[in-house]
Amino acid sequence: MIARSVMLALALFGFGAAAEPSQFNFGDECELSLSYDIELERDSLEVSDAGESLYRIQGDQLWVRGKSVDLDASQRTLVRDYHAEMERQLPKVVELVNDALMLAGTALDTVFTELSDFGLDPSQGTDVMARIQDKVNASMRTENGGIRLSANAMDNFSDELDQTLETEIESVISASMGGMLMALGQAMSEGDSGDFEQRMEDFGTRMERMGERIETEMEAQATALEQRANAMCSEWQQLDLLEQKMQRQIPQLAEFDLVVQGDPELAMLR
Repeated sequence: MIARSVMLALALFGFGAAAEPSQFNFGDECELSLSYDIELERDSLEVSDAGESLYRIQGDQLWVRGKSVDLDASQRTLVRDYHAEMERQLPKVVELVNDALMLAGTALDTVFTELSDFGLDPSQGTDVMARIQDKVNASMRTENGGIRLSANAMDNFSDELDQTLETEIESVISASMGGMLMALGQAMSEGDSGDFEQRMEDFGTRMERMGERIETEMEAQATALEQRANAMCSEWQQLDLLEQKMQRQIPQLAEFDLVVQGDPELAMLR
């Protein structure tokens, strides 16, 4: 009895933690990372490292480590263009993350609904994703409603989401274990042991079919997300080229390589 209950829990863990729609990155072949943290407010862009402001851009004005930098017309144009491109790209990152979460939530709702016969409340799937959404929003939004993107956020989002999802599901399972055991006990009391064995085999088949159905239903949407991520990667690569040009023409920014393609350790050699 206990062993079968544990197997039931593990089945749910597997579907939750391994759901493909939870994966998010800038495409499988996109080697892109951020060296520092970015905060985009209504009229300013700030790049910082562990809470220390490195530089701030407001329109065509630039401050480096808190000190204003005198710029000529060409430099002001570069700074303004860079700021404008960040204003265009950062909201797209947030939108893609939210869409990935919505897709993961749809898959999770299906899992919890399928397992409602075993003591799980179908609404708990929605509750789990709502808590995850709150955590993601807290990490990507500033106090003033701006956008925050931390260093390595592009690399770590998928792993952090899977870890958070697994933790939340484990919490739900622990809280619901009593109801699950009661449901299993009732199933066992309604027939002989052979009937119960058959029910558990049917449950396993049901879970396999559910996984196949989720994969089929989500495949097109997951592919569309991947295509958007690949397109975004190309745009950020162009943003990196603009940043490199700005670094070359404004010496005060030369040491701050924010957007990095490939190995971050080799960024200084560019």
